[in-house]
Amino acid sequence: VFLASLESPLKTVARGIDLARQHGMTTILNPAPAHPDLLDQPLMKQLDLITPNRHEAELLSGITVDDLESAGAAGRRLQQCGPSQVVITLGAEGAVVIDQQVHQLPAMAVDAVDSTAAGDCFNGVLAVALAEKQDLLTAARWAIKAAGICVTRRGAQPSLPTREQIDNGG
Repeated sequence: VFLASLESPLKTVARGIDLARQHGMTTILNPAPAHPDLLDQPLMKQLDLITPNRHEAELLSGITVDDLESAGAAGRRLQQCGPSQVVITLGAEGAVVIDQQVHQLPAMAVDAVDSTAAGDCFNGVLAVALAEKQDLLTAARWAIKAAGICVTRRGAQPSLPTREQIDNGG
């Protein structure tokens, strides 16, 4: 599994995705921070999965994401550009997984104190689960659980849960 974000230059991300595809890897892009012209980039055709948050999905698709139906529509728009799967993260509302169907996954009920690393936590755990051959829905549920734990702690790296903490619920 190759996971990239747009924190690196687009040219670097595109080259990494290209090399990953050449080596038969699953490719995931966390489009953060989102670029409005991303959907026009050739790298979109090389993605298996894209994982925008609600705001990034809105920016990229042009569709306001405010319920399951609009999240599904935004996800379908992103799929038209290349990736066969989309996961839109919704913070305290969980996530929406769009593959052949649209699936709403609830978040954990937590008292959030700091969301700084939530997206990175979600994406990292999702990539690990997919590398371990979990299906996308199972992987997304595990990632939601990890991000739920993450937001209950302050800081970026100190907030990231271990596998044991994720498996044991905190």
